[in-house]
Amino acid sequence: MASREMVLRIAQRLEKRFGKLKWRSYGDPLDVLILTILSQNTNDQNRDRAYESLKRKFPTYESIVRAPTEKVAEAIKVGGLHQQKAQRIQEILRRIKRERGAYDLSYLKDLSTEEAVNELLKFEGVGKKTAGVVLTFSLNKPYFPVDTHIHRITQRLGIVKPNQDPHDVMNKLVPDILKYQLHLHLIWHGRQTCKARKPLCEQCVIADLCPYPKALTPGPSPVAHLRERGTRRAG
Repeated sequence: MASREMVLRIAQRLEKRFGKLKWRSYGDPLDVLILTILSQNTNDQNRDRAYESLKRKFPTYESIVRAPTEKVAEAIKVGGLHQQKAQRIQEILRRIKRERGAYDLSYLKDLSTEEAVNELLKFEGVGKKTAGVVLTFSLNKPYFPVDTHIHRITQRLGIVKPNQDPHDVMNKLVPDILKYQLHLHLIWHGRQTCKARKPLCEQCVIADLCPYPKALTPGPSPVAHLRERGTRRAG
């Protein structure tokens, strides 16, 4: 089966499993960028707690920039990697203000998807996943971000090979109209069923499309086979 056909079949099955989704904005693109940086290497709950703490202690972008990095780091400590994230957030805000004259990323709306991605990738600590989240969840631009769950699932399915860039592969295969919904559906599928350590393959709605369960099925032992041959000869 061709990879694009497989993607469409997977999207159809997951839509039946989780329901059809309508796009909605998660807020201002700069807010979403900061929130996504805070989400790196942590869970959603700690990300949200870190973001709420940051906004409570530093209600404006300017106050974040002017504060000592140690104070910003302390505010987001619950999210992990707080020193690194605090420094990155401050550097990004300073660069945006320096280049745009304001703390504002709304100009990205007027760019093509490719141009907007490249604009975000110029910031230290922003990769394709983070850039894609900003485009997908704030600007309604068709880009498919690949997180840990999606990368794991697409590799198990054989859609993305180990030496391939998952963002390049999936953005070519997934139709624009499905990028928002399939992104979320695959994340939910990864959390509930296609788990990292103990995937629930027997409960998976796309198991018949996936070679991974077959790879887990133990075959006959070569040693047992030799023993069986030896027993037959001896008899």
